[in-house]
Amino acid sequence: MDSIISMDELTEFQEPLETRLKRYKACLYEFEKMQYTDTYIVQIREDIAKLEQQIALQE
Repeated sequence: MDSIISMDELTEFQEPLETRLKRYKACLYEFEKMQYTDTYIVQIREDIAKLEQQIALQE
């Protein structure tokens, strides 16, 4: 499965990494409340980790 981050970068949907991380975490939180899991959720978790690394490198 392609990274959601890559899909965002291919579109004109650009936003600060911190904003994107907050949005991804909110999405993941909602799925976790429903106890929903599939490959999409795994991808969201991986993308959150990538975003956190990218943000750490900026500091």
